[in-house]
Amino acid sequence: MRTEEVTDGSRLSAATRFELLVGVSNAIGTHRDPQELFGALVRELHRVVRFDYIGVYIRDEKSNTFHRHSMDAETEAAIPPDPELAMEESDAWWVYQNQEPLVTSLEAQEAGFSKLQEVLKKYGVSCLCTLPLTTAHSKVGTLAFASKAPDVYTVEEVHFLTLVAEQIALAFDNALLFDAAQASQQQLLKKNERVGLLLELTNHVGFPISSSVIFSEP
Repeated sequence: MRTEEVTDGSRLSAATRFELLVGVSNAIGTHRDPQELFGALVRELHRVVRFDYIGVYIRDEKSNTFHRHSMDAETEAAIPPDPELAMEESDAWWVYQNQEPLVTSLEAQEAGFSKLQEVLKKYGVSCLCTLPLTTAHSKVGTLAFASKAPDVYTVEEVHFLTLVAEQIALAFDNALLFDAAQASQQQLLKKNERVGLLLELTNHVGFPISSSVIFSEP
């Protein structure tokens, strides 16, 4: 579903949008790979939100960096990060630090976001709404919706998008936890394989060692 189809959908009643949001949440909640989840967002969110571009910044606590994913909603083509826009100068950084939604537009000329506005102009974006992706126990990252049409992200719309962001934060948090659990499992399997080889080698040279002792080591 494309942006022009959502124009009518944006006039749906609040009850209908909430019902559709539940369906979107259920659809994206089945994904356990963060990259697949992002692709699903583009397809599913057009049922309830109007946007021409979408982006997520996911915090990587280990490397103290953000994994950035941005996409053109019409073509579903990935948009690479702009090398001229440092993370600290972006809307995503401000939203992550302050944990508040932020609406940016070309007309407003917000101080401190001049480079960001240059990027918006490059892609023909009139307004941008960035929201924190946060759960009860984790600051996951940020979510951004961009529209070529002006004045799309009103106060009322931002309230609704906050609910959308809450659902997406939970979906990404679950996917990241699953990903971390899978990685830990793989590390454990590799460790057990190495210990098994050590045990086999030790027995082969005539110095048997109890496997229970080996596997109890950290």
